[in-house]
Amino acid sequence: MALPTSGPLTLDQIHIEAGGSSGTLCSLNDADIRGIINKSVNASNAFSEYRGQSSETVLTSGGTVNGQAQRQEITVSSFISSGGTLRIPSSMWIWSDSTSTAALTIDIPCTIINDGKIIGKGGVGGHGNTVISNSSSNAKGNGGDGGLAIKINSSVSGVTITNSSGAFIAGGGGGGGSSGVEPQNSYAGGGGGAGGGSGGSGGGVGTGNVGGTGGVLNATGGQHVGNPITSAPGGQAGGFGMGSSGEDQRSGGGGGGGRILPGSSSSSNTFYVQGGNGGNAGSNGGSGGNSGKAGGGGGWGASGGNGYRAAFGTNDCQGGGGGKAVEDSGNSYTLSNSGTIYGATT
Repeated sequence: MALPTSGPLTLDQIHIEAGGSSGTLCSLNDADIRGIINKSVNASNAFSEYRGQSSETVLTSGGTVNGQAQRQEITVSSFISSGGTLRIPSSMWIWSDSTSTAALTIDIPCTIINDGKIIGKGGVGGHGNTVISNSSSNAKGNGGDGGLAIKINSSVSGVTITNSSGAFIAGGGGGGGSSGVEPQNSYAGGGGGAGGGSGGSGGGVGTGNVGGTGGVLNATGGQHVGNPITSAPGGQAGGFGMGSSGEDQRSGGGGGGGRILPGSSSSSNTFYVQGGNGGNAGSNGGSGGNSGKAGGGGGWGASGGNGYRAAFGTNDCQGGGGGKAVEDSGNSYTLSNSGTIYGATT
């Protein structure tokens, strides 16, 4: 909250604005107090310069994607100093396009006030397995894990995260596992996880069976490209898994995961063989069940469904795990939530 523009103004008020405790020792020469008006220690300053000032920094847009104000894969110290406050506006998306990098990395003591959307990347759907083998060394088409929304680096203390009413913090959904039908050599791809995970490609019979692309910000994922003509649709959250039951089903790819919050799963009965449903926000992707069906992608912060390899009678093509909303790296931090969080917070 900004300091008053008129009326009484005390050093204690300024100290509190800088993140200090009321009634504790401070001076106008303290670095955190001078940081409010961006003055170095020992530079001249006066009470009047603090009127209307705030230690809070409001994040500005780094450009638009699909008409959405956004910043991609940011680190807190690039915008504020230690002990400062960073506010993410309600119109803003903070996002990652890599499951190995969090959307927001916290590397200093700070306060984060989220009024917008902080989202991890969705895991890729498992790719169709083109090798017929029951060997444990045979690569199974497991879905990829979803990525982190927020990561607090190790040994960083003094962190407070406030998720405001109407705001979202969401880990990426896990990708669905692929499926397989032998001896037809038909392998279907799993659905992509919420957060833009791409669908897994089909393998074996047929060519060009690429999984659906992950959705851009505030958009549904894509359908797969190639045979069969009718295909597994993308989702607002988790994408559909494809099915395969024989050579004429053409080993389709899975649907892509979307980046819509909260988002619903895709649904369709228009393609040859239906695989596992994509997960709604916070819900796991559907299992392939049986008969060579791939798993659906997980909703925000949720796991993808397992795929089924018919020759072996088991759901051994595992769905990826849901990404965390907050990875604390073993640190203690304060979380206040009146909005919506998808995924673990430890």
